[in-house]
Amino acid sequence: MNGDIGCEICKDLLPLVEDGVASEESCAAVQAHLERCPACRALAKGAVPPPAPDGEALLRRVRRTLRGLTLVILLAGVLFGVGLSSSMNMFYNSLIMPAMGAAAYYVWRWKAAAVLPPLLAGMSLVCWLLCWGWGVEAEPLPAYLIWAVIYCVLALVGVAIAGLFHFALKKEG
Repeated sequence: MNGDIGCEICKDLLPLVEDGVASEESCAAVQAHLERCPACRALAKGAVPPPAPDGEALLRRVRRTLRGLTLVILLAGVLFGVGLSSSMNMFYNSLIMPAMGAAAYYVWRWKAAAVLPPLLAGMSLVCWLLCWGWGVEAEPLPAYLIWAVIYCVLALVGVAIAGLFHFALKKEG
């Protein structure tokens, strides 16, 4: 670098120079520019390093994002499982619903035991309405609701398993 850098380039390089990660040529160019430019010199003297990120807030944001993602996976899994009710693959629900119960436990802890039954009943009703609306021959509504009860029991087993694992693996103190 030959030393004549503009104010915008100096503003871009200034944080790197202050952190000590800029090359020697960049440091020399910024120093030469600061000697000539009073506006950039004032900016360099008044520069305050950015505050360190708050670890608690960052951790809360990551947890909220993970819980939101888990909630989306939970809803998709429940919809997929309820959609399997009238196919020959319906017995996969004996694996899917406990996994969805464990995901619900991750999101709501023990409140999942109260949230899952209405969620599964509602999803069963939505699937039945979609089949009926698309003209697909759907099972009668009571059959869907019976399957919803069975899926609730399986999902509650998943909640219980996840809760017991959480209790057993909890760190002391």
